[in-house]
Amino acid sequence: MKSWIGLTVAQALTQCGASYDEVRLVDEPPGKLVELVFMCKTETPPRKLAVTIAYTSRLFSARREWPRQLVESSKITAVRDAP
Repeated sequence: MKSWIGLTVAQALTQCGASYDEVRLVDEPPGKLVELVFMCKTETPPRKLAVTIAYTSRLFSARREWPRQLVESSKITAVRDAP
């Protein structure tokens, strides 16, 4: 998973066999998208992961809505097991 640092979210989802529809977006503080949580199905057993993404001002949304293309093109800066 550490090899994912620098990859895009789309690349990580592909490697995990996960679809974007399964991703939970984590914005903390509200409106500032910083993390994604999803199940990596290609791991044995499958693992729930949290990936931190490189924050830019484009990832702020007062409406808490982010374009899929923007999220998928975001670069991963850290990966950990999700609770």
